[in-house]
Amino acid sequence: MLDFISLLLLAFLLEMIDNGLGGGFGTILSPLLVILGYQPKVIVPAILVSETISGIWGGSWHIKFKNVNWKAIGLTLCGSLVAMGLATYIMAEYLSPTLLKYVISIFAVIMGIFVIVRSYLVKKLEHMQNRHHPLWFTALGFVIGYQKGTSGGNYGPFSVTGYMILGLPAATAIGSTTIAEGIACALGVAMYSQITGIVLAIAAPLAIGSFIADPISAWGNNHLKNKLKPPFHGRLIGLSMTLIGLVALLRTFGLI
Repeated sequence: MLDFISLLLLAFLLEMIDNGLGGGFGTILSPLLVILGYQPKVIVPAILVSETISGIWGGSWHIKFKNVNWKAIGLTLCGSLVAMGLATYIMAEYLSPTLLKYVISIFAVIMGIFVIVRSYLVKKLEHMQNRHHPLWFTALGFVIGYQKGTSGGNYGPFSVTGYMILGLPAATAIGSTTIAEGIACALGVAMYSQITGIVLAIAAPLAIGSFIADPISAWGNNHLKNKLKPPFHGRLIGLSMTLIGLVALLRTFGLI
């Protein structure tokens, strides 16, 4: 188990990575805390608290730097809020702690591989200007909202990539993801607080660390205008996600 300062520093580091990659905070943190012995029904609500605060706070900076698309956010939330509510209820009421560990670990492995593959497609994604039916944004929101509510992660990487495929510039995709994710997580926090409760000793340092990192990373996003570069960065983080997920999976199986 980690102390308050260690959790704060870990959250700060992962929030910087999250905003640099367009996702990864919960995807990395969930299996990492599983490895360290925390229970999923403690981990996920705590991460959602942190992501709610960082989404609102970090989102305000993205608004300041005009890195948001409100139409995309609204359409995405039509799917994300429904999925977040559904996932939170199922996760809290029906899934066992052991099964949740498997889910978190497997999601981390899948997302790690996805991020690695995405790093090889950065140039292609940057120049895509496709315009799809608005329902594609809502469908994207449902998928990522359900994953977030169940595992505490996997929202950002899919959201940013999806937004870019649907025609948003990288900086706008990241800013819009930050706001949409924060609002979706707020619903999860409200539901978890009523169903399972929230352990503030875990949630508070994660929220503080993210809060400190957000304006720094938003400023960087505004000046760099593309946080997905260099591709090596994505591959390194993707590999880390995959390895952490595998370790968490092996630990859950009792093999290590």
